[in-house]
Amino acid sequence: MKSDSDNFPFVSVIIPVYNDPDGVRSCLTALIEQTYPNSCFEVLVVDNGSTDETRSVVREFPVQLLLEDKIQGSYAARNRGIKEASGEILAFVDADCTPEAEWIESGVSMMVQKDADLVAGRVRFKFTSKQTAAERFDAKGNMRNDKTVRDGIGKTANLFTRRSVVDEIGMFPQDLRSGGDVYWTRSATKAGMNIVYSPDAIVNHPSRQLRSLLGKMYRVGTGSVEMWYLDDQTTTWTILTGLVKFPLKAFRFAETGDKKETAANVETPPDRDVEQTLGFYFAAGLAVTALMIGRIVGLVKLIPRVLIT
Repeated sequence: MKSDSDNFPFVSVIIPVYNDPDGVRSCLTALIEQTYPNSCFEVLVVDNGSTDETRSVVREFPVQLLLEDKIQGSYAARNRGIKEASGEILAFVDADCTPEAEWIESGVSMMVQKDADLVAGRVRFKFTSKQTAAERFDAKGNMRNDKTVRDGIGKTANLFTRRSVVDEIGMFPQDLRSGGDVYWTRSATKAGMNIVYSPDAIVNHPSRQLRSLLGKMYRVGTGSVEMWYLDDQTTTWTILTGLVKFPLKAFRFAETGDKKETAANVETPPDRDVEQTLGFYFAAGLAVTALMIGRIVGLVKLIPRVLIT
């Protein structure tokens, strides 16, 4: 679908949500205040089986509410939104993120200027007054689009893509609980499509406390095993190296990440340049342990599928 002006391609904003009425209210409030022309974008909220007042909150806004009740997972919800979207550009954001007023405008502008297929925007972390060790580790390591675009990866907390990318490589692997955006964007860039980073397309994300951080890392662990299976990388060597590679990388990046960014002439966002105290490394150790447990559990669940095939 074309927008009213050739200068403003029509954008479909897709938001998966599950039991987050406060988050989605903040997100939608920010979206109706965008600088991008109202006639040139639509908002599709896909509820993924919420059992609270989330759907009632969504109905308070001039957006389209879709339901994905069959498959529990954010990527299945995003796929539902893609099927109903009219835009030539698809913009993904999470329900717990609050976009800045220029978010859509900045993302689309970068896509047009760079003739990019995908644009990964900045996810800016918002800390509590205590700025706990878990919050700091979360900000240091998670949703780093400023880093991951170098490896051809963008996170759907803040991601723009042309519809043509979906047409060529297909939709997200809907059964993945975590890591589907990594798998999908990596598949796109391996297919020859280009991804760029936009520091001005900003969404704000609340930093996680320890319990939710550990849950996130556990899901990342199980999701990474699913990606090995999708990539047909279930050999013993892949499994053994995969179990230890990321934990080592996690500790190594904490020590050398900022130096590498300086060398690459990439400015570290101020919310990611956190104090690395003893508590920070303790939280890092717990997070890596949760990730390892997730990978082990994922492998146990994967064994029957590997044996069958």
